[in-house]
Amino acid sequence: MPASKPQQPVQPEHYLDRILNPRSILIVGASKDPVKRGNRAIQSLVSDHYAGTIIPINPREKEILGFPCYPSIAEAPGELDLAVVCTAAHTVKAVIEECGRRKVKGAILLAAGFSEIGEQGRILEDEVVALARQHGVRLIGPNTNGMFSARLGCNAWGLPDIPRGPLGLLSNSANCVTSIVMQARTHGFMGISTMLSVGNQADIEFHEYLECLGEDPGVSAVMLYLEGFKDAAAFREVARRTTQKKPVVMYVAGRTSEGKRAAKSHSGSLAGAYAINRGALRQSGVTVVERLYHLYPVAEALSLFPPMRGRRVAVVSEGGGPLTVAADALVEQGLVLAQLSQETQARIHAVVPNATAIDNPVDAGGGTDPRAEYYGPIVRAILEDPAIDAVLIVGLLGGYADRFGEQAAPAEHAVCAELGAMMREHGKPVIVQSHYSDLKTQSLRILREAGVPFQRHVEVAVQCLACAADASAARARNAQPAVPAVVQGPAPAAMRTIEAALAAGRDLLETEARDLLQCYGIAMPEYRLLRSAGDAAAAAAHFGDRRLAMKVVSADILHKSEAQGVLLGLQGADALREGWARIAANAAAYRPGSRIEGMLVTPMAPHGTEFIIGVTDDPQHGPVMLFGLGGVFVEVIGDVVFRALPLAPADALDMVGSLRHASVLDGVRGAPPVDRAALADLLVRLSRIRELHPQIAEIDLNPVIAHAGGQAVVDARIVLHRNVPTQA
Repeated sequence: MPASKPQQPVQPEHYLDRILNPRSILIVGASKDPVKRGNRAIQSLVSDHYAGTIIPINPREKEILGFPCYPSIAEAPGELDLAVVCTAAHTVKAVIEECGRRKVKGAILLAAGFSEIGEQGRILEDEVVALARQHGVRLIGPNTNGMFSARLGCNAWGLPDIPRGPLGLLSNSANCVTSIVMQARTHGFMGISTMLSVGNQADIEFHEYLECLGEDPGVSAVMLYLEGFKDAAAFREVARRTTQKKPVVMYVAGRTSEGKRAAKSHSGSLAGAYAINRGALRQSGVTVVERLYHLYPVAEALSLFPPMRGRRVAVVSEGGGPLTVAADALVEQGLVLAQLSQETQARIHAVVPNATAIDNPVDAGGGTDPRAEYYGPIVRAILEDPAIDAVLIVGLLGGYADRFGEQAAPAEHAVCAELGAMMREHGKPVIVQSHYSDLKTQSLRILREAGVPFQRHVEVAVQCLACAADASAARARNAQPAVPAVVQGPAPAAMRTIEAALAAGRDLLETEARDLLQCYGIAMPEYRLLRSAGDAAAAAAHFGDRRLAMKVVSADILHKSEAQGVLLGLQGADALREGWARIAANAAAYRPGSRIEGMLVTPMAPHGTEFIIGVTDDPQHGPVMLFGLGGVFVEVIGDVVFRALPLAPADALDMVGSLRHASVLDGVRGAPPVDRAALADLLVRLSRIRELHPQIAEIDLNPVIAHAGGQAVVDARIVLHRNVPTQA
């Protein structure tokens, strides 16, 4: 007998699968009135050819729209997966009680009137959730427009003509879902597999939906519109796993203070600081877009592209204008117009001898009427160049038959089919910007069926490539094996310092902060603490002729500069004694009665590039780290990035390289290049300190000066929580 094939392990069904893809649906509050949701819910299920069982619930009706109607959930037949609750908020508790007794797996709560309206609604929402958990009923919403899933044709949303395809869509906003569905319908090539308006997330939260869609083989990418998390840490963990398998593309609302206020009033969500959200999500592999209309095209492109190996892009067109626009857009998005090899240029020159530009961008027009057949051999030559990671075609492709007559159609059709095959053969993304995109020409249909995305606007096509590069880099970064912590356990001296400060009801003095950092391998400039002006001579003798900085050390003065408690460039005992007197007088004027522990004296740091580094607590993401350009850069350009803690070494290196003006790190105006690895090590150590000492509320290092000899922490401040145990 032939050997039997080994059986493949069966993927266990996700616990939400029978709720998002129900085999039976109760319509609670079903109605014969075609205006009411209890009628429209049945209509939409019928219109989308729902493959499961529809069970209307209404004690006053025998049938609705041809379906037998039951007086209560208790009398409904068979196994029950999902209840669509179309009744008002005050009825929901009784409905959930019935669902629980009948072992209904899940319920969609369409009604508003819960936590989004205030305290009274929050109390009702909490009571409903408690009942649901008591009975094992999972809840979608409340305050939601519903759900759509294509697998069984479950349109529990009510929006008609939802295009079906492999994209998942999760949103705080039903209106934004409608916008994206219309975009998909207009584009016509990639539709929706599952979409949800998550409502108040009273029970099922974003991360649970994402996990379910991440495990669904019918979903190629997940789109999200976010106003706020209930459990940001859980979402980041699920997103890190999911993005190893498929793209997760998100628009985060609330970039401005006005946007944050609107988001909170709309859904009752807490919209966290945008920069923190963006950094923490990027860290988890999520692709964050800054325009809502980019959400769909980026998700589509990332579903179609092979992984992008780097940021080097070649641009091909038949004319100069689009090439210039594309070059500008690529640079603005942090992509690289890499130089083509001499061999590649020679191959292009053989195709178009009269071409005016063949080094990148490539002008395929050749100074004559463009010919579509040029694109095949040109793009193949570029894709075979190891210096190129992706190809962007801009201009007329897709419209040659419209522009030059039907005699151009066969060549264009052949090229469009060939581009998809070449993209897969070489494993490098190809995208087309076509002036004819809105016309959906036959050539563009052939192109898209071959697996190559196309867009109307250069900027959108470039955004797709930039996101592809970011997503591939994140996938590689998050796939790296865990490395041992740079510090294994809490330092006893650091614990004693924190315990003493907490017992005294204060934060750490700067001297204590410096000593604590040094306990964890962070190199700190040496210092002397002058307890009185009489210590000036000994300090001056110790430091010799070095120029010194003097700073007040006081638990009552948090911001030393505001109190004029800092003097720079002091030399010698007399200058230190005079400095003591000046700072003491300034401190007394700033805050009378302030306790002065002494004056910290330390050598002036060498000139270099200034950075600000900090750790703080975010209401959504918990402890987060800030890294940015310091000194005047903080005031002028605000170039800072955030990541959630704990921080892996790969996260820290990515953080250092993510500044908008990261070229500063390579040295400008004669400054030496910054040691990125040393900076990353500092970030990882600070992350570990916060992990080992949760009673630390804030760490503020500003500035940290990177110079030719390394880096110097010029000022250190550590603020403590008063209600966190000292044992890590």
